[in-house]
Amino acid sequence: MQPGMEPLQGKESNGAVPDCNGAAAPPAKQQLPEGTDALRYANILRSRNKFADALQLYSTVLDKDGTNVEALIGKGICLQAQSLPRQALDCFTEAVKVDPKNACALTHCGMIYKDEGHLVEAAEAYQKARSADPSYKAAAEFLAIVLTDLGTSLKLAGNTEDGIQKYCEALEVDSHYAPAYYNLGVVYSEMMQFDVALTCYEKAALERPLYAEAYCNMGVIYKNRGELDAAIACYDRCLTISPNFEIAKNNMAIALTDLGTKVRTCPLLLLCKFYRLPSIFILFFYRL
Repeated sequence: MQPGMEPLQGKESNGAVPDCNGAAAPPAKQQLPEGTDALRYANILRSRNKFADALQLYSTVLDKDGTNVEALIGKGICLQAQSLPRQALDCFTEAVKVDPKNACALTHCGMIYKDEGHLVEAAEAYQKARSADPSYKAAAEFLAIVLTDLGTSLKLAGNTEDGIQKYCEALEVDSHYAPAYYNLGVVYSEMMQFDVALTCYEKAALERPLYAEAYCNMGVIYKNRGELDAAIACYDRCLTISPNFEIAKNNMAIALTDLGTKVRTCPLLLLCKFYRLPSIFILFFYRL
């Protein structure tokens, strides 16, 4: 993308120009740039979210050369931004026909399939994009997302093992994708494999330090094991990230109640809440 808009050749008139007889002539019609200049100008307009103006220029380029891949992709992106996914898909599909290994066009096809709920088709498009250009980072990121969504769909349909396989495939594509670790943790928790689940939640929190749900679920495992100090620490971290997380609030209250004397902890809980102190202070006072 160009950092700024290149000036058009010539000067634009600000008003009517007198002709040789002294009469005012109508303003000269502004000419649109052509060829390479038109494509470059369209890209600049698109980068500034002026999709309608950019679309006009892309269409002008394509009228003269319907196989211009860059113009096809640019036009598709503009149509996508204007909530015209089917027309956009036609542009991206045409770009792929001209250049079957165009990772950008393939990735945009996948995005539209994903938005329409066609997860299998989306995954296939992203995989083709990665095969065409392994260095194209966007394809890998989107593929990990859609594989995780596929895993969840399979799990909810009762195909737990297939769901786990999709989560693992997502992590093979992008080893830093936290939701895949988190969803693996959920599955292993349901399978009563709590050590494995805890490891998955820890990895999710490592990749995404503000992953409140991961800390909450870690707290549940620790609490069920009777490790109340660790559970309270996890709930406290969760509530620091998301203070209105009701499940974590309830779990924290249960853990504090189980920890010891309810008469002593409740006033401290109210005091911490009043001063907006981390709930871990309750544990400190209780140990005194």
